[in-house]
Amino acid sequence: MTVYQIINSLGKPTAYGYHSKRQDLPYFCIMGAGQDQFEADNTYYTKQDRWQIEYYFITKDPDFENSIEQLLLSYGYKYTKSEDVYIEDEDVFVIYYDI
Repeated sequence: MTVYQIINSLGKPTAYGYHSKRQDLPYFCIMGAGQDQFEADNTYYTKQDRWQIEYYFITKDPDFENSIEQLLLSYGYKYTKSEDVYIEDEDVFVIYYDI
């Protein structure tokens, strides 16, 4: 499964990059964040895409956040999680998961 399909399976609106229309909260945006590569002898031995998952919400839901994290782990994705970041202009919070 792709990262998009994994996150979309949580049943919340999910988009790559941005939503073209305003979404009801909570929702997700997924962004490509580059690639880690192991290179030697003029070739790539391994390449691993990196992703940033943005989880937007108003009401804190630790159980749902745990569901996100358990789902990522179940597909073999290790992650780093940001603090709750308040976006004043939009009056929402966001958590960034880097995988």
